[in-house]
Amino acid sequence: MNDLDLMEKFRADVPPPAPDVLASARAAMFRAEPPRPRTRWVWRLAPAAALAVAVGVAGVLTLPSEPAGQPGQGPAPATASDAVRVLRLAAAEARREPVLKARPDQFVYVESRYAGTGRRAGVGADGETAPSERRRQVWQSVDGTRTGLLREKDGDTPLDAGFPAYRDKLPTDAKAMRAFLYQDAKPNPKGIPVDQIAFTKVSETLREQYLPPAALAALFEAAATIPGTKTVPRTDFAGRRGVAVSRADAFFRQDLIFDEKTYKFLGERSVVVGELPDVKKGAVINFTAQLRIAIVDRAGQLP
Repeated sequence: MNDLDLMEKFRADVPPPAPDVLASARAAMFRAEPPRPRTRWVWRLAPAAALAVAVGVAGVLTLPSEPAGQPGQGPAPATASDAVRVLRLAAAEARREPVLKARPDQFVYVESRYAGTGRRAGVGADGETAPSERRRQVWQSVDGTRTGLLREKDGDTPLDAGFPAYRDKLPTDAKAMRAFLYQDAKPNPKGIPVDQIAFTKVSETLREQYLPPAALAALFEAAATIPGTKTVPRTDFAGRRGVAVSRADAFFRQDLIFDEKTYKFLGERSVVVGELPDVKKGAVINFTAQLRIAIVDRAGQLP
């Protein structure tokens, strides 16, 4: 019997945690966040070699600084068991959410805020200069048969049909979901570990699509079985405070950010932590804030 078997038995026998239990777990888990120095951000395009490895995400709302002397590392990470607890609590909360019903002819609407690629500069006389924000609205076909729409400040862009954005065919148990995450995670010429590929697929599966609660919970439970994850407390997106579940390889760190009170998924970011040509450690490749998911009748319609 492995850890997934034990987790399945546990979940079958015990009801979801009560609010007071979740509150107690939070109190035991989170630590005071250390003060952050001020930094200045200089924005530019990243080299193609870096972007080829980095995860392309919807974007960023705010960019908190990294502590001096530890680019890309953030506050001292907590233990791996804390990351497992956060992911399992996120799974428990996901199962409480109501299902968004959808017809095949409808669209999944996702709204987010983002900023693009940048690199750290030193602390300047002007203190911290925030990057410009961008609002991103995406409409994608529920069953993948209809043309979608991307709306940004510069205008509207049609999105090709062919990808169902309502992911009700994903596994709803942790073992099957783990197999889904690892099915394409094979050794590669760039030396990216298979566990990092699987963890990155968690982000990709969450991005600009809708997962029903059972599938979303299974995704977080499966992510909890990926070795090498840590938690990093940090301030996130749109005034919401979050805790990051992070995993790094030799080049990049991928962060999944959850609300520190509700454990709802808030967004993600990718940070350079290794040596790359013309890219400093600590460069934020992407930083996202997922603001809203809804079901609408047509592309361009607001909820």
